[in-house]
Amino acid sequence: MRSWAGGSVERGIAYPSIMVLRSIAAALEIPVFLLFTGRESNGIVVRKRQRKMIRHPNAPYSYELVSPDVQHRMEMIIMRLRPGADPPPRAHEGEECALVLKGHVVLTVGGIDYELNEGDSIYYNAGLPHRARVIGEEEAEVVSAITPPSF
Repeated sequence: MRSWAGGSVERGIAYPSIMVLRSIAAALEIPVFLLFTGRESNGIVVRKRQRKMIRHPNAPYSYELVSPDVQHRMEMIIMRLRPGADPPPRAHEGEECALVLKGHVVLTVGGIDYELNEGDSIYYNAGLPHRARVIGEEEAEVVSAITPPSF
């Protein structure tokens, strides 16, 4: 089996990018989150301290799974973005509804920018490339319902 960065990943010295994790998951034909959680389910209640996270060290954004797992028809995530965060655009099957819990963001969907403030929401075809960026100096939190699960 090929080793990344001369075994640095295996030794815990380096971390694979989300793109590498997506490639691994695609090759295994499993959702990315299963690389972190296994196939077990937490049931129907997810306690805040038990949420599963995807975070690259030093990255200015993270994803937190709010739904119990990705084995159902829908998933919910919270994306946290620090000022200057510029996640790559994503496109995936399905639909997504996002609600800004905190901060001010620009959500770009299919090349069109939508400015959203705390309490604003947007519903869109997730097959269009989309990404969120912070406006200003305050961290932003965006909760999204996605169907079917994309992580």
